[in-house]
Amino acid sequence: MFRVIILVISLFISANAVIFEDMLKEKVSLKKEIKDIKKIYASSPILLYTLYAIDKEKIAGLNFPFNQGESKYLDKKIVGLPVLGGWFGKGRTPNSEMILQVNPDLILVSEFTKKMGEQKIKASLGNRDIPLVYLKSNTLEELVNSFSFIGKLTNQEERANRLLQYGNDSLVLAKEISEKVIKKPKVYYAEGKNGLQTECDSSLHAELINLAGGKNVHKCQIQNQFGKQTVNFEQVLTYNPEIILVYDKEFYQKIYKDNKWKHIDAVKNKKVYLLPKGPFSWFDRPPSFMKLLGLKWLLSVFHPEIYQLDIQAEAKLFYKLFLNMELSEKQLNEIMGKEND
Repeated sequence: MFRVIILVISLFISANAVIFEDMLKEKVSLKKEIKDIKKIYASSPILLYTLYAIDKEKIAGLNFPFNQGESKYLDKKIVGLPVLGGWFGKGRTPNSEMILQVNPDLILVSEFTKKMGEQKIKASLGNRDIPLVYLKSNTLEELVNSFSFIGKLTNQEERANRLLQYGNDSLVLAKEISEKVIKKPKVYYAEGKNGLQTECDSSLHAELINLAGGKNVHKCQIQNQFGKQTVNFEQVLTYNPEIILVYDKEFYQKIYKDNKWKHIDAVKNKKVYLLPKGPFSWFDRPPSFMKLLGLKWLLSVFHPEIYQLDIQAEAKLFYKLFLNMELSEKQLNEIMGKEND
């Protein structure tokens, strides 16, 4: 009799479950109707940032504490949420006990995390029946496509579609401009305090160089997904890039004063650019929707003869759309590494 009751209950739940198809084409049985989903745990930074842009009120917790530079651009209520960790990076795992205490209605999981094995993930959560929804966000195009999936899960499809439109328009613009380019500029991506770490031309960490119609001078095979290959100065001198993109402000502040680097064309011609950052990088590390604004900015940097951008107007529009904040000129100058007046 007891088994019959359990079977009846199971059939009732199955009949009333909401079936959602994720980005891996897998059918996920949600325990609640979409309109009743209140708490979502995004298990990686890139998914968390996208959830913030679409519906921050549904965020159940953070992957790690936001630093001071990030916090000042974000909602203080969200900044103060519990830190749950996540499945990302080099062997990182979340705090399972805290996740269970928060009791999210569903968990957003990256395609990369799926390689861990779903059974292992569920076991780490005490085999609690929390739906796992897998999303792709490795490339910028996949990230843009994820907007519509998160929009459906949060019942914010109209807002998600506005962000999706901006993303698709940006990608189309980049493709159109790249097709018009006769000669792609040679670009070196300088990471590290001495500028001697970089990314392979096929690395997703330097994806925007290719998308914006540039030519990444460092051609190599990717050794690991985390990137940051070390090179020597002689290699960079041989590459002789026309444009240098700098991640670390410390290196940017000394590159024009360094007698070695002054022999490189990009330095000679004052074409060294500090990559904007605030709340997250416009380029990478961490990857986020901010790359869409970075893409437009790079198009104007790489191809000023084809595409001119009023970065102040575009940035204000972008920050209002994605972060719901009014960006001041002072803030923009800070983001772009310029001295404030």
